[in-house]
Amino acid sequence: MNLQIDHSVVPIVKIYVLRLSREAYLDLYHHISEKYPLEACGILLGRIENGIAIVTRILPLRNIKESRTEFWIDEKEWIGKILEAQKQGLEYIGLYHSHPDAEPLPSPSDRHRMLECPGEVWLIVGYSPSSLTMAAYRVGDDGYSLLSLQVQKSI
Repeated sequence: MNLQIDHSVVPIVKIYVLRLSREAYLDLYHHISEKYPLEACGILLGRIENGIAIVTRILPLRNIKESRTEFWIDEKEWIGKILEAQKQGLEYIGLYHSHPDAEPLPSPSDRHRMLECPGEVWLIVGYSPSSLTMAAYRVGDDGYSLLSLQVQKSI
């Protein structure tokens, strides 16, 4: 079930697990490694079943800040890609972005922006050419939640 608010689609079900398909993971890895050392960002798409957000596709977004330490998306691009994905039967799950040469912990800016997006999943990827670590978060009525994260070979 989804709720439309201000032209965005926000999941309103509780999510406890973020599961990435192998294809989504590889697309994510390629996007982030190509944009390094700048922060990369994009959309997580798929379906939500029984508290599990299953990401089957990612769509990169342009980071209009073009920065190593922050990202900002073009809202028109973001909404357009979400609406196009919905036509293909995909649900909007949330956003991803990278932290070049840093841990996948929400920055103060991330935490503030997450509060503006209750229900969305935020996947943060710590990336350097020698390592990749990920953490998924969600803000809900119960505050910030760290989600269990799984990468699947197939979904």
